[in-house]
Amino acid sequence: MKKKHINFNEDIEFGGDFIYLTKFKEEEVEFLTFSKYDGPITMQYLPNGGIQSLIGNYVIVKVNNGFLKVEKLKFKDQILSSKEFIESVGEMNLINQCFE
Repeated sequence: MKKKHINFNEDIEFGGDFIYLTKFKEEEVEFLTFSKYDGPITMQYLPNGGIQSLIGNYVIVKVNNGFLKVEKLKFKDQILSSKEFIESVGEMNLINQCFE
């Protein structure tokens, strides 16, 4: 699959045969599987790239044209489900943080 750097300030593609690249606290992250999220969100304001919520054990990220639900990702050379990523980093270390 093709890899491309995600620009949270531009409209993104929610489908396609590619992997989005970003960073979290200076560590590279690859969004391996993801989809558009249309469910409930919290009301706090976060910039694009901000982790809006962790609803249903998924990382929900604010993007320019909506919200991205990350289902599987690669972090520190490990392939993790969103739930495993949340558990490894710690919920309190993710709330209100931003991907770069």
